[in-house]
Amino acid sequence: MRMTVVGCAGSDPGPDSAASSYLVEKDGYRLLLDLGAGAAGPLLRYAAAEDIGAVILSHAHSDHWADVTQLSYYRSKAIREGSDCGPLPIYGPSDMNDVLTSNPDDFTSTYAAAGELELGPIRVRLARVEHGECWASRIDDVLCYTADTEPCAAIEELAEGCGVLLAEASGFDADGPMRGHLTAGDAGRLAAKSEARLLILTHLRSWQDHLRLLDEASQVAGCPVVLATPGLRVAL
Repeated sequence: MRMTVVGCAGSDPGPDSAASSYLVEKDGYRLLLDLGAGAAGPLLRYAAAEDIGAVILSHAHSDHWADVTQLSYYRSKAIREGSDCGPLPIYGPSDMNDVLTSNPDDFTSTYAAAGELELGPIRVRLARVEHGECWASRIDDVLCYTADTEPCAAIEELAEGCGVLLAEASGFDADGPMRGHLTAGDAGRLAAKSEARLLILTHLRSWQDHLRLLDEASQVAGCPVVLATPGLRVAL
């Protein structure tokens, strides 16, 4: 199994990256965690649109879902050319955009709920975290994706014992506690508490000093820390 960073920009696409999107592959099955603004095009470097088995949308902010409609367009083109991929399965929040829930020819939409899913060969555990209605993901007990959240018991429980922690780093401890988001220090402390073996910082806002984020998390994480970059691939 492996995870590929398709996009890692936070809040909006940046000059060097699309917004959040992460491709997980196992035994030929391809699962997307989020597909934010600008990410559908870069995704095609790593997977054909018709080969995506499902998409989990953490929440309804556009930097985490906006390019699902573009992915659907690519799939419709493949269908016209003979693919039988069918509607795109989506799991997401109860407030996801109507375009995803009212077009059954394009999408099969299911509201997320706490607990486990089996998507092809991949086991997924979802937990609701603190960012409106937002769902963090645990993949095969190996990868934990925080999505957007402030520190909370739910993300600590979900991350416990993970190998790779893919965590947002949306600011600095010096900014004070962030409502609905993790600072880089928060991400580092979560990695230490969960005993993760690798921390990947993501949701990187283009106007912030990413090396400073890396430094802040590294001081407390207790494990190697890297910055997400488009195209980064990690064996899980």
